[in-house]
Amino acid sequence: MLYMFVLMLIDSISSTLASHLWNPVATRLRYLIEMEENIGKLDNTVKDLEVRKNEIQIRLKNSEGKQETCNPEVTEWLEKVAAMEIEVHDIKNVQKKRKQSFNYWSKYEIGMQAAKKLKEAEMLHEKGAFKQVSYEIPSYFMQEVPTVPSTKGTDCNLREVLQYLKDEKVGIIGIWGMGGIGKTTLLRKINNHFLGVIKENYEFDLVIYVVASTASGIEQLQADIAERIGLFLKPGSSFEIRASFLLSFLRGKKFLLLLDDLWGYLDLSEAGIPYPNGLNKQKVVLATRSESVCGHMGAHKTVFMECLDQEKAWQLFKEKATEEVINSDVRIGRLAKEVAKECGGLPLALATIGRAMSTKRTWHEWTLALSYLKKSRIHEIPNMGNASYIYTRLKLSYDYLQDKQIKECFLCCSLWPEDYSIWKAELIDCWMGMGLIEYDTIEEAYNKGHSIIEYLKNACLLETGYLEDSEVRVHDIIRDMALWISSGCSDQSMNWIVQAGVGIHNIANRDIKKWRSARMISLMCNYISELPQAINCPNLQYLSLQQNFRLKVIPPSLFVSLLSVTYLDLSWVPIEILPEEIGTLVELQYLKLKQTHIKILPLAIGQLTKLKCLHLNYMDFLEKIPYGVFSNLSMLQVLNLYGSRYAGCEEELHSRNHMDHDEFRIEELSCLSRELKALGITVKKVSTLKKLLDIHGIHMRLLGLYKLNGEASLTLTIPESVLVLNIMDCSELKEFSIINKPQRYHDHLVRLEFLTFWDLPRLEKISMGHLQNLRFLNVGKANQLMDLSCILKLVYLEQLDVSCCNKMKQLVHIKNNINMEVRDEMPIQGFQRLRILQLNSLPSLENFCNCRLEFPSLEYFDVFACPKLKKLPLWHEMVKLKCIRGEKMWWDNLKWDNQSISLSLFPFFKASETRLASFRPELDTDVISSPKAFFTKRQPHLRSSVRYTTYLKSIFEDEELISP
Repeated sequence: MLYMFVLMLIDSISSTLASHLWNPVATRLRYLIEMEENIGKLDNTVKDLEVRKNEIQIRLKNSEGKQETCNPEVTEWLEKVAAMEIEVHDIKNVQKKRKQSFNYWSKYEIGMQAAKKLKEAEMLHEKGAFKQVSYEIPSYFMQEVPTVPSTKGTDCNLREVLQYLKDEKVGIIGIWGMGGIGKTTLLRKINNHFLGVIKENYEFDLVIYVVASTASGIEQLQADIAERIGLFLKPGSSFEIRASFLLSFLRGKKFLLLLDDLWGYLDLSEAGIPYPNGLNKQKVVLATRSESVCGHMGAHKTVFMECLDQEKAWQLFKEKATEEVINSDVRIGRLAKEVAKECGGLPLALATIGRAMSTKRTWHEWTLALSYLKKSRIHEIPNMGNASYIYTRLKLSYDYLQDKQIKECFLCCSLWPEDYSIWKAELIDCWMGMGLIEYDTIEEAYNKGHSIIEYLKNACLLETGYLEDSEVRVHDIIRDMALWISSGCSDQSMNWIVQAGVGIHNIANRDIKKWRSARMISLMCNYISELPQAINCPNLQYLSLQQNFRLKVIPPSLFVSLLSVTYLDLSWVPIEILPEEIGTLVELQYLKLKQTHIKILPLAIGQLTKLKCLHLNYMDFLEKIPYGVFSNLSMLQVLNLYGSRYAGCEEELHSRNHMDHDEFRIEELSCLSRELKALGITVKKVSTLKKLLDIHGIHMRLLGLYKLNGEASLTLTIPESVLVLNIMDCSELKEFSIINKPQRYHDHLVRLEFLTFWDLPRLEKISMGHLQNLRFLNVGKANQLMDLSCILKLVYLEQLDVSCCNKMKQLVHIKNNINMEVRDEMPIQGFQRLRILQLNSLPSLENFCNCRLEFPSLEYFDVFACPKLKKLPLWHEMVKLKCIRGEKMWWDNLKWDNQSISLSLFPFFKASETRLASFRPELDTDVISSPKAFFTKRQPHLRSSVRYTTYLKSIFEDEELISP
């Protein structure tokens, strides 16, 4: 019995073993034997697949006319068939190539592939028996998109966009603003707004949200639109075919297309999108970081998204950081407000930093985070998670800038302190000094500079400054991002040290060691009182020490260690001596000594043979410029002595000591006329002015006439190149005339834009010719002046500032409704462009004009110390008016022809008892209420009435220059 069991067991094992050994062999033999047969069957099955595919495509083509969309299963099946056809074609190609040299292994390999593909093809053919290949698209179709909870401050933007969507005249709406401001959130809220809205409210059949970034391409955009609305686009078809299909489908629909993240012009028709027509309820809302994109896209309305105000920003930050953490310690609560403030109202920063701080439960952590934020080093804050993601998001705006030159122009804006309002002219001067602007004329340089500023503003990388027309600023977080880039996050080989406006008192040795590889160093707006003897920075090109008011001495050895510097800014530094070692900076191209206390310009300046820009303006203490200094500077393009009290060049020379005279002479400038593109100068004698005008090729840009003693009457024909003219402190001048009468209207017009008359106690009459470009006129301390009727000729005047004219009873006097002085050639068009009108300390002023004049462009009206002015020249039609400032008592005593005028103007009135003459009316005086604010916010606005040496005293007379 046992023997039989063993035999059966052995037989079973043998059979199983034989089966396992034989079956694989048999399978492989079948691959070899049946290869030709399987390839034939596979070929036939693929032909059957093609027939079925063609049948399905015909059915799909018929469904297009019914505006139906493809069944997703059919789309997937067609893609698999297309892939199968390619694979079978490849197998047959390999078979043909190996037919001549077939061995058993290659025959087996092809046979195996053919057998497997045959099974797949048969299954695919079986699955292709679709009863329904398409579905009807619903008449009202939209999809919800995920969005964050309501962002503070976007509700008003949402209402504005929804209002535009109801306007039949509006087809395209552009939403623009800086990165992280909430544009995507707003666009998604617009999309989701229609989820619960009855169709008849807006009459849209389709609401489509897609991302339209440049990286995705037009084909991807078409695919995304089709996917959103459930529309079938044939795989592999060209974008032209897809565009035609989309166009035919959308043309008959009422749609709202939401295009997010648009970086450039998108040809809607090329993508297959009918041009938006508000009447047909076909509309596009786009979101972009650039205002220019809105313009290129032909937006009928634009919505600019601004940063959150302080209250809304705090609410958002509290929500993200959690009130539990903020209220856990009174010190954390105080620090949290400072941290939120550092975010500058940018929702991205508020939300990201707020979430990161929600786990910081000690005030030490909050203090550390705040210190890093103040140093523009968010990415270095310990345990902050993805805080650097803020920079990465914002950097896209930088990456999309036009070229490397404009990128560096933008980075230069970060050299000024945080929240600093930068003069546009100073910024352009910096770009010129850094060699970032190429130019043939100074006008071209400034035009290019202003174009770059507007380009950066359109890209939301620059903002309007405190003075809207003349200043710009960089948002705090954008500046932090710029410093992050310049410190090495990008591919650029640069090293920037920026410690501007951070309260530095001295420069430590450890800092100097870190600066060894620096290319740019900005220490402006600090409290530095002493500089090191040397800074070992062999690659240093840029050094700015401006506005270090405690710094009195520059060590001579310092210059010897800065041999590679090309840009040096010592403006607003009260040094009295500039060391002769300045001559060792042989690479220097830009030198700014504005508002220093230097008395003698060193002869060594003449050794700076590569110098292109030399700024010596507003140097009140300058007594001597040695002869030959300027004539040695053969590459000098910009020389600015405007506003300087230097008068050595105007001294009378006696024949016997003429050869011994070692003082700069006006005639020296003739040596520079070939290269010199801009001259700024203030002169004290008419004879000096005549010498200047006689020098061929001199391009005067800034001209000042100061203390012209003995001149009772002066008639001036100013050069075409002059932009600024300042007549100041001429005690005997009674009549002043500017004659620039063109042969034809608008022919050879001078560029003069800024004109100032100040401290002219005997001036009785001002006559002006055709100053078509004049935009700013300032008249002050002219006590004999009765009126300013000549201003009616100034058709482009934008700002008029009149102060301290004791006898002026009427600003403009028109006889018989036409002023006798101006009735000849020019029509009366005065005040059509006037935006700012400032009247101050005019005790006799009773009326503005003896007839009604309109001010259609007036925005700001400032009246102080004009007690007899009882009527305003303002009417109902003040559509652009923003603010009226004056004393409350004066306003209460005004007389009105119509009480409705008073009621309509009252909302614009802002009572104030003092006026700061050098600032725009809407600016509060607390902008410069302390040294810190003065340093870090902006420079004083220099005009003829304000000098730096007296200005600081007026600010700091009761307050020491100490750090807070």
